[in-house]
Amino acid sequence: MMKAVKIILILLAIVTFLIPQHAAEVLGQTKDELERLVNDLKDPSWQMRWYAAEALGERKDSRAVEPLVAALKDKNVYVRTMAAWALGEIKDSRAVEPLIEALRDEIKDVTVKAALALKDITGEDFGKDPAKWQKWWEGKK
Repeated sequence: MMKAVKIILILLAIVTFLIPQHAAEVLGQTKDELERLVNDLKDPSWQMRWYAAEALGERKDSRAVEPLVAALKDKNVYVRTMAAWALGEIKDSRAVEPLIEALRDEIKDVTVKAALALKDITGEDFGKDPAKWQKWWEGKK
């Protein structure tokens, strides 16, 4: 009996995780794709917000920069991490300052993705040091 309960709980966890992914993929195929994905960044489900950020990064559409910048402050670490990755994929310089600020995040995964995104956007590599990035950026403005 315990084995059956464990199997059911595992299947439930898998379905709970996959449903938001499928929903984001389906929404991404409609003509209002960008608008829907941006709205999904505000969904109560962190999984939906995560998948929306991923889909926006894959689109590489610069119109998603501002909503993804806002997602860098999401309460969920996975969403913040994916938002940093997505901004690196889009490679828009408007994301540089917010990504420098994201280097101060208390979660290592976020700072690593923010540093990689900064490198992708700028071609520079100052690691995870926000002071070095800020000094370089001030000289570029």
